[in-house]
Parts: sequence; C-alpha cells; structure tokens
Amino acid sequence: MNSAEVSGIRRKFILIAMLSFFVVISFTTGMTSLANQYSLRTQAGHALELIVRNHGEMPEPTTSAKELQATDVFEGLFPEFTYSARYFSVLFNPTGDPLRIDVKRVASVDEAEALEYARGAVRSYEDSLTVSLLDMGLIDTFFYKVKQLEDGNTIVAFLDCSFQMQVNREVGVTTLIICAVSLIGSFVMVVLLSKRAIRPEIENARRQKQFITNASHELKTPLAVIRANTEVIEMLEGESEWTQSTMSQVDRMDGLVQNLVMIARAAETEDRSGMGEIDVAAVVTHTVDPFRALARQENKELVCTADGEVRMVADASAIQQLCTLLVDNAIKYCDDGGQVLVEVASPRRGRVTLTVSNSFAEGKSAQFGKFFERFYRDDEAHTDEGGYGIGLSVAESICTRYGGSIKASWKNGMAVFTCQLRSA
Repeated sequence: MNSAEVSGIRRKFILIAMLSFFVVISFTTGMTSLANQYSLRTQAGHALELIVRNHGEMPEPTTSAKELQATDVFEGLFPEFTYSARYFSVLFNPTGDPLRIDVKRVASVDEAEALEYARGAVRSYEDSLTVSLLDMGLIDTFFYKVKQLEDGNTIVAFLDCSFQMQVNREVGVTTLIICAVSLIGSFVMVVLLSKRAIRPEIENARRQKQFITNASHELKTPLAVIRANTEVIEMLEGESEWTQSTMSQVDRMDGLVQNLVMIARAAETEDRSGMGEIDVAAVVTHTVDPFRALARQENKELVCTADGEVRMVADASAIQQLCTLLVDNAIKYCDDGGQVLVEVASPRRGRVTLTVSNSFAEGKSAQFGKFFERFYRDDEAHTDEGGYGIGLSVAESICTRYGGSIKASWKNGMAVFTCQLRSA
C-alpha cells in the first residue's frame, strides 16, 4: 500500500467519523430544541386553559385552586406558577365591544395595547384554520387563547412567555457553541488517532503483499522443475499431446506468477527518484507506436491524438506502463475492423486526462464497474482472449498513485477508459 492509498484511507476515515459525529450531534441538538419548544407550548397551553376557565384570571391558591390543580389542567405546571405568571385578558360581548380589560398582572402592556392584541387574536382565530386546530396562537412573545363562553361573551387570554423564550434562545446559542467546539475538538482527535485506527488495514495490506511476493517466489521453483522435466521427456520420447499440454499450462502459470509480482509492485510506495516534469503526450505517443503493427495485423485501426505538449510531474515509466496496459487491453477486446482511439489532454496545469477507447458493440450489457477488480473476467466479453484480469487493476493503482482516478463506460458503441492524473 503506497502513501497515496494510505492518505486516501485516512481521509475517508476522518470524513466518515466526522460526518457520523455531526449527524449525531445535530440530531441531539435538534431534538433538544424541539423538546424545549414543546415543553414551552405545553405549559403555555395549560396556563391559558386555566385562565380562560377562570374567566380571565389565574386562580388564587385557595381550596378551589387546589381542587383545580388536581385536574389535568395543571399538568406540567409547577406549584408556584400562579405567582410567577405574567398575563392579561380581554372580555368581549357578542357584538365585539370590550367589557373588561385586565392588565394588572403584566407591566409591559397597557389597556390600549391589550385591546389591540385581543382584537388581532380574535381576527386570527376566526380566519386561521391553524389557530383553530391548535386552539392556541402566538403574537410577538404572547401565547393567546380565544374561547366562547356560555353567556355568549368571548374571553381572550394572553400569557407573556418572553422570559422563557429568551432562556430557550440563550440555551440554543450556548448549545451551538458547545457543539461547534466539540466538532473542532473531535476533528483534532480523529486526525491524531486516524493513523492508529487504520494501522490494522495497513498491516493487512502489507501481509497480503508479502504473501503474494512469497507465493510468487515459491511457485517459480516447482514450475522450473516441471518445465525442465517436460523438456527432458520431449528430448527422449519426442513431443506429444500430453507434453504440449503440460508446457502450455506451465507457460500460463509462469505468466500468472509474473502478474502476481506486478500486483505486489503496483502496491509499493513509488520511488520518487525517477520523478520529473515530462511531456505526457510524447510519452504516450512513443508508447502507442509499437502497437500500430499489431493493430493492423488484427485488422483494427489505432489512432492517437494529443493537445500539443501536455506536461506534468511524474515518472515516465509509470505513465508508459499505464498506457501500455490500456492500449493492449483496448486492442485485445476491440471488435474486428473497429477503432482504438488514444487521446491526451490537459484541462488545466498539472492535470492530465488520458482516454483510451475501442469499438465494442456488445458493451451495453458489460459490467464496467467490475473491470478494475483483480482477476475479474467478463465471460461474454473475454471468452476467447488471453490474460489474467489484473491489467486494469494495476492501471487503477497507477492512477491512484498520482492522486487521480480511472473510470470505464460505454457510449455509442465504444468502450471508454478515462484516466484523471495529477502532478506528483
């Protein structure tokens, strides 16, 4: 696993951890805020119901008040609420004229303002379906309740909740500040601990690479012995169907071992001694030229285009290997008489796009998303072709090493492989 892949895993771990924490803390903060709002509205609803039941006044702490307190009206109200509540009420007759304006339990509203508030509340109550459904409304910092009395009069009660709203706002701001500080602290901790968190993944990758390398070396000896023994048999008894089959399988196994070594090397940290500013267009053109004869031999057309000089900091041998893998794959699976197109472009300085496409009429049903899995082979598309299904996996490793990506798609009868590369 190279440094670019390790950095990528760390970034993903940090992103997932912070996103999870953000979702949890946002949900907790939101639910706390909703709970506070619900509690405030519930208490205001109970208090207003108590006021309108008592014709615009809060019951005094008498025996009758204690009896009322035993009912569900007092649910959610603390015992001293009758002393601390700030409210006012207006009583209207059936024609809409005020009969009584009581503002003695509130200091912020005079009788004229109370009458204006009450008339606005009545209009809202008559016109708004929302108020009638909730049976309670809000004007400024006053919750209100409108109720028709049995004698035909209308009582409008207002409860001043400015203090509770201010407390809720302060709690909300404090909570947001605490959440922001917690997020920053969590980010620092996650960044500091991310190396330790991904260490098992790095160790697993190291062991996997070591296993592949060791297995490749261990397989070379028995393959060499089988090849030598078969060659001796052919010298003594001549070639036969069985010896040819054995040699064919030995060649295949030898190719598989070489590809296993290629996988291990692709995962190694890149040696930066070969880095330098190169002309990617020139490297690609030089790499593609030897394939032209192979393409003509198989009755396929190979076309390479580039936007002049396309420069980036990279190892020329890595770019050459990437181009070789993609062009060889494109020629191998191109339709008979089809085209293979290689294009190099630079959308902006330090960025390079390498696109290799080939004619592939049956590509609509191909699973292009799996082409970069090691040893994956599409049975329909790759039945008669050689290879081991790791070339594109190695190509993906090279693109990742350069902070880029590779994608496969199918459009207008062409299989398209697009590589995005950045300067190292």
